[in-house]
Amino acid sequence: MPNADSRKNGRYLVMPRGINVGTRNRVPMAVLRSKLTDAGFSDVATVLASGNVIVSTESDRPAEVAATVRRLLNDAFDVDVPCIARTADHVRGVLDRNPLEKVVSNPSRYLVIFLSEEPDPELVGALLEEDHSPEAIAIEGTEAYVWSPDGVAAMTLSYAYLERRLDVVATARNWNTINKIVAKL
Repeated sequence: MPNADSRKNGRYLVMPRGINVGTRNRVPMAVLRSKLTDAGFSDVATVLASGNVIVSTESDRPAEVAATVRRLLNDAFDVDVPCIARTADHVRGVLDRNPLEKVVSNPSRYLVIFLSEEPDPELVGALLEEDHSPEAIAIEGTEAYVWSPDGVAAMTLSYAYLERRLDVVATARNWNTINKIVAKL
């Protein structure tokens, strides 16, 4: 097990998009944990079956960690999906920032959409100037916070919509899931 310093510096959440949703892109979590350990990651854990992967590694580059997990998913399971990685400290900061805290009344309808990179400020400005009622959105760095009071099935500010508007790759997790993930980091 890594010492406390290496664990803090090299602990990551990797979020593959769209695995184990419906009948497509099936990946058994126990097998994935084993394959990740075989690939050199340590302290491997998963949260829920939808592929929230927590790993420790000596890498200090989230994009490199995400690319390694993506290759492993493709090689081991024939599943090619985008993966986004964040450091453990970054994910904890997502909970701390919580820019829509005053409007959210149901955490299952509150999403954080993790973006592959910080979007162009002009694209963000144009998006934020529009009325998205009853939904609300805040974008801070590489995360978009979206409140969807009518539920995720009815939301217009989806990760796919934000990908098109902001020219980034994205994946979403609801507030409850992020809290479960942070508890395991």
